[in-house]
Amino acid sequence: MLALIPAQARRIGLVGAAVTDHPGIVELVRTLVEDGREVGISSLRADRLCARPELVSLLAQSGAKTLTTAADGASERLRVALDRRTTAAQLLRVAGLAREAGFQRLKLYLMLGLPGEEDRDLDELAELAADISRIVPLSFGCAPFVAKRNTPMDGTAFVRSKRPSDASRTCARSCAGGRRSVRPARAGPGRVHARAGNEDAGLAALDAWRAGGSFAAWKRAFRERGVRPFGARRVRDGRLRLPQLAAWPSI
Repeated sequence: MLALIPAQARRIGLVGAAVTDHPGIVELVRTLVEDGREVGISSLRADRLCARPELVSLLAQSGAKTLTTAADGASERLRVALDRRTTAAQLLRVAGLAREAGFQRLKLYLMLGLPGEEDRDLDELAELAADISRIVPLSFGCAPFVAKRNTPMDGTAFVRSKRPSDASRTCARSCAGGRRSVRPARAGPGRVHARAGNEDAGLAALDAWRAGGSFAAWKRAFRERGVRPFGARRVRDGRLRLPQLAAWPSI
């Protein structure tokens, strides 16, 4: 990997599905930092950062100002439902590592509009945000939940109401101020991502691009191609039925 990096490149981005799972990630970043390069990593898992704290200090030494990781869901309950094992304790530990290393800010990505999400989950998130912000300045990057193939919620329908946007606004009101900030989720892009990736969806994407790529162009293209939201099922009367959530005991 080191041999593939151009000698003149001063800023290096490490990209992958789970970069911090690489067994030699600390040694790789250490070598790059000692060579005077700035290093960015696409995906930092909180549990891996807790297990490899040197990685946090190395990224700070390379010139990074913000440490980014994922909170995934708003509460422990929702993270378990997603099969994401990140805990509040780990996120607090990462905040401490970020402060010790000299980072100016910790940024957490999370999904809103998860099946079964309730106000109590957002209340838990607000409490966690308050605890973290007492350690290091905090910002949230919020996105609406979209089910992915081969995940615990594969087949779950996209929340087509305004719930993700409303949840992000509630979160922003609860967490904003002082050393906390929230970037609200926009439900529109999520509605695009929630379409199944079949041939019709691909043709609709081409139609939308040719029409300028606006959200209105996407909606028109999906309608004309008959592309339905991922997770929806058609019944005899032609209406769409969403999967029942009662089968999710962890929710």
